[in-house]
Amino acid sequence: MALIEELDQQGNFLFRWRSYIPGFILLLCLYSLSKFEFLEDSYEINLYYAAACFVVSLLGLAVRCFVIGYAPARTSGRNTKEQVADLVNQEGIYSLVRHPLYLGNFLMYLGPVLYFRDVPLLLVFSLFFGFYYERIMFAEEKFLRDKFGQDYLNWADKIPAFIPKFSGYVKPKLSFSFRNILKREYPSLFGILVIFVLFDYAASFKIGFGDWKEPWAVITEPQIWAFGIGAAFYTIVRVIVKTTKWLAVEGR
Repeated sequence: MALIEELDQQGNFLFRWRSYIPGFILLLCLYSLSKFEFLEDSYEINLYYAAACFVVSLLGLAVRCFVIGYAPARTSGRNTKEQVADLVNQEGIYSLVRHPLYLGNFLMYLGPVLYFRDVPLLLVFSLFFGFYYERIMFAEEKFLRDKFGQDYLNWADKIPAFIPKFSGYVKPKLSFSFRNILKREYPSLFGILVIFVLFDYAASFKIGFGDWKEPWAVITEPQIWAFGIGAAFYTIVRVIVKTTKWLAVEGR
């Protein structure tokens, strides 16, 4: 098999399994827990640092939301079985970068990785992400090139793949849809919250707050509030999505 077909095959395989990437990254991070200590030996200071890392993840989610808010139907989807595209989206953030959703994913995953302040972990994560998503992007671009031909090539010649340019923005024709964001991205926000709560709890349990080692003894008020609010938000939106059409938007 020629290399181009092999890379395409690998990319399509990884594309179908990309939803499980956070699980692998989570395992990598938990491995770093064995040598973790609170920043300046203070839970309160470490909590501020965790909040800063959480903001990094929210920035990634914001990139994804910017994409989804303007995305027409059958583009920028969560499909996993096969590539789907009815057009080459060249407006909005796609006028600045070809793969904005994966840029958003990188920042979302980067937040939890930064929490551990572990340079080798950061390097492993970056290499893994680059290897994994390079092949997915290759497969997607081959699909788009085969389907749309010169129209795709003309756009790709002007737009960088992953690191966005900051000029030449093209305003989308579609209006921004907050309902479309809620419908498609509510699991991402809850997932980020769960990961940070889990890491904060795991770090507290490992360090133990002195001599306490019982699981319930290291649960903190910020963990309870963050998880409780996140779970309530997730449950409400999921019920709305599954039982009503309130978040359905025509043409999205």
